[in-house]
Amino acid sequence: MNRQTDNTMRQVLRTAAFAIAVPTAASSAAVAAVRPEATDAPPLFPLKLAPRIGSTEEDVAEPISVRVLDAAGRCVLNARTHGKCTVGPLPAGEYVVQLQAGSFAEEHALRLGTGKRGLLRYHLGA
Repeated sequence: MNRQTDNTMRQVLRTAAFAIAVPTAASSAAVAAVRPEATDAPPLFPLKLAPRIGSTEEDVAEPISVRVLDAAGRCVLNARTHGKCTVGPLPAGEYVVQLQAGSFAEEHALRLGTGKRGLLRYHLGA
């Protein structure tokens, strides 16, 4: 496999994993018809992480530790990823996203919800 094929395959797998994780409106309606209490669940929103525009492949070569804290400071998500990715989905609300790669660390305040983009561009020493 060449580099372009590998990157394309990774993107397809990420998209498929995201599609499985996020329920569609049709599947939510079907679940609600079977279990009316399922409609009480809050909507979920993905959090997309991407290197700042202009970052090179070498800048994002190191794995990234992602930690998402809710407004009360509780850890709601802890992941390890590489480069551009999607984590979550998470309920609407305010979060603190902590990123670390090697000796570089960043912390960002973020709000997820309807009308919010849910995209976080990180630097991490790039």
